[in-house]
Amino acid sequence: MKRKTIYPLILIGLVVMTGCRSSREATRPQAAPEAPARTYTVMTYSATVDGMSVNGQVRMAQDSIIWLNASKFIEVGRALATPDSVWVNVPLMGQRLSGDYNDVSRKARMKVSFNDLQEMLESPDAEERIATLTRRMGYEATIRINKRERVKSLTFPFNKQ
Repeated sequence: MKRKTIYPLILIGLVVMTGCRSSREATRPQAAPEAPARTYTVMTYSATVDGMSVNGQVRMAQDSIIWLNASKFIEVGRALATPDSVWVNVPLMGQRLSGDYNDVSRKARMKVSFNDLQEMLESPDAEERIATLTRRMGYEATIRINKRERVKSLTFPFNKQ
């Protein structure tokens, strides 16, 4: 009788020992790939446009947004450029522009895109390239970039009013 009960116990023991064993090794869960770090740039500048001197700041998030403001005691103007649209407000001169890059290209009499603007602002000869663009648009301008720095994060205090 002992013999009859020992075989089933051995059989159950073997099944349990071999049946619960995994043939695959456990793998650690992998983290989701990180999004590439976005590059932010902040520039301060001084400019003279048609005899009017202004100071301002440009804030850019690579491939996303360009925000610009100009002031002379008070805010003179502001602009916002995204990959698909442009918005400019210069209340002291009564000028507003909102549209796409075709509108800007017509005004500048040359093809302009968001990537062109970012490349121009980040280039070592940005001052000359900006002056050339403004001359093509019918304004006489000189610009001096006072400071250019890369930052890890950035806020855009822009309001389309």
